[in-house]
Amino acid sequence: KQWYQRRVAITAGIHSAIGLVRSSPFTTFVQVQSRLVVLWLVLHPVKTAQVNMNVPIMIVAWCIAEITRYLYYALALLGSVPYLLTWCRYSFFTVLYPVGVTGELLTIYSILPHVTSTGLYTLALPNKLNVSFDYHNFLIFYMIGYVPYLPKLYLHMLSQRSKILSKPKAE
Repeated sequence: KQWYQRRVAITAGIHSAIGLVRSSPFTTFVQVQSRLVVLWLVLHPVKTAQVNMNVPIMIVAWCIAEITRYLYYALALLGSVPYLLTWCRYSFFTVLYPVGVTGELLTIYSILPHVTSTGLYTLALPNKLNVSFDYHNFLIFYMIGYVPYLPKLYLHMLSQRSKILSKPKAE
């Protein structure tokens, strides 16, 4: 079941890369990988994080965004997307994106004490491979990585919203 869920998420990136959906492969990759990191490298190994108040906020934002997006895609395939759905598809992100990202970052931040105290996914020297990896530092750098991408993705989506919603309605 878990492998199936990951493959379904990854197919979103494949669909945009081959042009099946009109989404940027880069933005799709960033969104999918951030969700996979939070789900499989944060929530899955640290069960106590699953009851954090940030998790429902994040998941509700993700769900509303995905339901709107895939309903839009399905109706676009049929050639009958109501304007209200188009507006929702290109407007909800203005609230959902910051809410979802905030939930992701707070969820990652919430496990840092656990990672430090347990040494989760940390590889210390000396060892046979003669390499080290500090998961705590990885998560901090990962969170810092949101800084350059968040504005870029948000501005891209605002640009898309302006382009799509400013088109004259077909009669």
